[in-house]
Amino acid sequence: MGPNLYRKIIVLTLLFALTSFFIHWAPVSRAIKKDKPLSQALLDIKGWKSNGLIPLEKEIVKALELDEYANQIYSNGRENVSLYIGYYFSKKKLGAAHDPLVCFPGQGWVASRITNGSLMMGAEANSSISFSTMIVERGLKKEFILYWYQSYDRTASNTFYQKIISLRQKILQQREDNAFVRISIPAEGRSLDECHETVFRFIESFYPVFLEYVKG
Repeated sequence: MGPNLYRKIIVLTLLFALTSFFIHWAPVSRAIKKDKPLSQALLDIKGWKSNGLIPLEKEIVKALELDEYANQIYSNGRENVSLYIGYYFSKKKLGAAHDPLVCFPGQGWVASRITNGSLMMGAEANSSISFSTMIVERGLKKEFILYWYQSYDRTASNTFYQKIISLRQKILQQREDNAFVRISIPAEGRSLDECHETVFRFIESFYPVFLEYVKG
């Protein structure tokens, strides 16, 4: 093991330790409950229509420690998009969401084309969404998955960066809202660019509404 690699391992270990300490240390909780359910807040998305919440089994809600969630399908008349959000009022539940890179293979899906990127939503710096994507296949079924981790008004492509963001927000005494957001569409007969285009189009309408709920 070279000295540079050894140094990086030490730095990463210290970062994990400090992040865990600050995330779990909180003299006063800033968790704030919402006035209405998340699924109801997301019914009105410009250009997309939802048929309403698809309820999760009680065992799943309990296992994921969900405070709120959305699980619904949207249509613009030509395409269907599936949205799942696991929402948490407190940073004490940070990490309760299951990592898709573990969850999908554990259910028999084969994951490929795993990437990450960002989508600029506006001129403000915090309007860009950092995300991860992958293609999953099981039998004849093939889906494109895009997901991210929300930490109040910021996003992260994985849980490590979500914890770093949460550390900063805890120091600044900002709100504790956090969530896991997953968007999926059928990938059969589509190119990767077409999948991105469809999902990005949905995000451009969905995310401002979601962010309003987060800040509300």
